[in-house]
Amino acid sequence: MFFFFIIGTHFFSWGSQVAPEQMRCGHCGTVGNFTKKQGMLFVTLFFIIPIIPISGIKNLVQCPQCRTKYQIGN
Repeated sequence: MFFFFIIGTHFFSWGSQVAPEQMRCGHCGTVGNFTKKQGMLFVTLFFIIPIIPISGIKNLVQCPQCRTKYQIGN
């Protein structure tokens, strides 16, 4: 019997709280209220099924236009 597994890593993020202050995106130049999120890096199976967390929780903000994520705080 032959088993084939594809292992990788992927950063998963969650949350959708609007940041109170406006910011400018370094990628697309949009000025607006970014979305606060949290995320964590996981070892994945087939690049979509999270198996083992390999980083702590990161605080992020996401551009409303191009969806680029920037790490803030810790």
